[in-house]
Amino acid sequence: MDKIALRRRNLRTAIDAANKKLGFKSDIAFCEHYDLNASHISQLINGHGSFGERAARNLEKKIGWQEGLLDQQIISDIESNETLKINTNLQSSGDIHFAPVEFRSADTIGRPTNVRIPIFKDVKASCGTGITNFLEDASEYLDIDPQILKLMGIQTSPANLRIIYSAEYSMYPTVAPDSPLFVDVSDRDPDTLKNGNVYVFTHNHELRMKRIFVSYSGSKTVKLTSDNPDKLRYPDEFITNEQLNEINFVGRLELALVKP
Repeated sequence: MDKIALRRRNLRTAIDAANKKLGFKSDIAFCEHYDLNASHISQLINGHGSFGERAARNLEKKIGWQEGLLDQQIISDIESNETLKINTNLQSSGDIHFAPVEFRSADTIGRPTNVRIPIFKDVKASCGTGITNFLEDASEYLDIDPQILKLMGIQTSPANLRIIYSAEYSMYPTVAPDSPLFVDVSDRDPDTLKNGNVYVFTHNHELRMKRIFVSYSGSKTVKLTSDNPDKLRYPDEFITNEQLNEINFVGRLELALVKP
């Protein structure tokens, strides 16, 4: 996608998010709030107006968005199973936080409509052979509008989410080391695994993360695989159904905020 088309798409996405966050009923209300020409904004979005470097920077400055916001990749193609990329920070008068995600201490109270997701900063799911640790007391909370979670592509209830971190490169590029991981802890029944999804689990006192495939041809077999294409370094693992029942599933990976 060329830069002009990216700016038009990002402007549409950012205005939609602002309308939801700040309660504007229309683009016209948004424009009135920031003293913008609604007709000009419509032209920028729909490809009928010039959207060069100066126009983009002036618009960001007037609204109070971070400089360069409109040139960054806000949303990737979720339908193609790519990770949602959020590398922007709507701030100042816009007051919307995309990234870096806004971490709050446990005693901080957010907006009434926000949800609070526990963060376990010291818990890292190894994408390789595993490391020893597990969920304990939350170290922080993510205070976030549930509408933003939907924009990020998260479908489960916020009450089911826990945030831990990744380690190692075997799930790269889906998951990069030290990336925040949104884990749905309600999806952990080994008999109802969503085939082809990434799960976090404990096995032999180690916390691990793998993409899981279940085959029912003949006897039931289970494949644990890494997304890294280097199979010499990160080979697939095969286990039986009986061994699957020995695994303690923590939950299914809903989203990884990839940090290259």
